[in-house]
Amino acid sequence: MFRACQATLGRAPGKDVFCRTSGLRLSEIDYHWPTFSALVQEAGARPNEFRSKLPDEVVFQDFARVCQQVGRIPTEKELRIVQRSLGTKTHTAYKRFGNNKEFHARFHQWLQNAPPDLKAIVQFSGWSFPTPESGDDEASTTKVSFPGLRPFLPASLQYLETLARGERPPFEPSDLAAATLFERRTADAFRCLGFEISTLGQGTGRKPDALALASRERFAIIIDAKVRSNGYVLGTEDRKFLEYARVQGAELKRQGFDNLYFVVVAPSFKESDLKKLTEYLSDSPIRSVDLITASALIRLVEESIRERSRFSLSDFGQQLFGNKIIAA
Repeated sequence: MFRACQATLGRAPGKDVFCRTSGLRLSEIDYHWPTFSALVQEAGARPNEFRSKLPDEVVFQDFARVCQQVGRIPTEKELRIVQRSLGTKTHTAYKRFGNNKEFHARFHQWLQNAPPDLKAIVQFSGWSFPTPESGDDEASTTKVSFPGLRPFLPASLQYLETLARGERPPFEPSDLAAATLFERRTADAFRCLGFEISTLGQGTGRKPDALALASRERFAIIIDAKVRSNGYVLGTEDRKFLEYARVQGAELKRQGFDNLYFVVVAPSFKESDLKKLTEYLSDSPIRSVDLITASALIRLVEESIRERSRFSLSDFGQQLFGNKIIAA
């Protein structure tokens, strides 16, 4: 009976499968054999060996093969069909991290550093990330495309331009507004440049979002990050920048920072707004006003990492001098 079951399955059956197939009760097996393995050996079969969990890298590589075969991110049914023909190790892929969405998220992240021939998969349909068609009208759940690999840029900053437009990229927390995420990632960008970061008013609107401090070089930056789908336009509410500059500027001066800069980060800017903002802040301790696009900021971060042996915060501070728009 065991051999017949084995012939049907093409492998030695496990205890539960054998009982279901043969109609025998476990107590009947235990009556004649001390262990189920003893039954398997007596039948001339090889007991199933315990298999450790496959590395994520192996599963992701095989899943990528399935995606290329199907031409999209496969459904569970498509995955079952294709993996039989390809022999891929993807049988439990969608249960690996609890659910399809989490597997898709981690696979998408893995693709960012995958071989070039797999990069096109990020553009395939079938991802389980939120889209406008899912019924959520919030701009932060808009479907976004992969921005292109920047090998020296930290993963958390790869989608900074996307966040600046108010769109939510994959992998970011769903319980935070895109504006709050953009403020945090902007602070992260200055942290990557080597600044000590003090977060102040993220999400509150009553204080600047962060301070970037270069203690040894004795200069500091007051940072405000602005999410705008169509580019930044200076509004009347932004006259509060003068309060930021006066209050924080005075405190920073007391702490020994000689030179203070005011930086706004957003998707894009107008020259006329730079002039207006410079006039707003003329009666403050601010040495220079700079409007930096999100694309320019990640370029600066990437260059600072790639050329780390030559990068210095002193040189970066010199780049900020002169009231300017810094764009990619």
